[in-house]
Amino acid sequence: MSLADELRDPWGLIVAGVSGGMVWALLGASALALPVGIGVGAAVLGVKAVSGALLHRGQARPAACAPRRGSAAEHWLSRAERAVRVLDELTVTGAASEAHDVLDAVERLGAQTVTVEKALARVDAVGLDDEAAHLAAAAARPAPAGVRAEIERSAAAVRDRVAVRNRLRATHDTVLARMQSAALGLEGVAARMAEVEALAGTTGASDGTASQVAALTAEVEGLRSGLAEAEALSRRVLDGPPEGAA
Repeated sequence: MSLADELRDPWGLIVAGVSGGMVWALLGASALALPVGIGVGAAVLGVKAVSGALLHRGQARPAACAPRRGSAAEHWLSRAERAVRVLDELTVTGAASEAHDVLDAVERLGAQTVTVEKALARVDAVGLDDEAAHLAAAAARPAPAGVRAEIERSAAAVRDRVAVRNRLRATHDTVLARMQSAALGLEGVAARMAEVEALAGTTGASDGTASQVAALTAEVEGLRSGLAEAEALSRRVLDGPPEGAA
């Protein structure tokens, strides 16, 4: 991410707002509360942007594994990355390590979308369904035995191609849905973890904090398990149908 991207990152604004709000709340009704709070928030945003840009410089995903630029897969992967960075920056601990495991799984799914899209490009074609319908109709019409056998072989070959395409499309949709679910889940955990930190910092109360963190950590673990299932399913499709399947 560039410095400009880091400054536009909505999670940076959330972290800065939480930090500034905590300072404002601690200073109470003081005349300095608002300007100091704004100053602290701006400083936090600046530090986060600079450190984030430096940290991620040179850490771009390998081109061979990276989802296509502008694709839905890239969008959800980027949002998952931002959410994990927020969890890394929060002082309340508990879910950051598990969140990195989730992000690793999202990255692997993103790489799988590249494989699926390449496979789809090889098997799909404009008019494929029309060709399948035309051959099916031709196979149903009376014809000499030799001609019928050739038509039926052609129809079977196109049916197989359509079946492969449909499985790949379904796999692609499933992978994207899992990536979306994981990214939104991580964002929700990050937002609630930031809230836990803000409340603990402004009120000084720790009652319930540990249980809240534990619950959020368990939620992240649930995301990881769901992604593992999606990976296994898509891997089975990419490895090919069972022997004898259409």
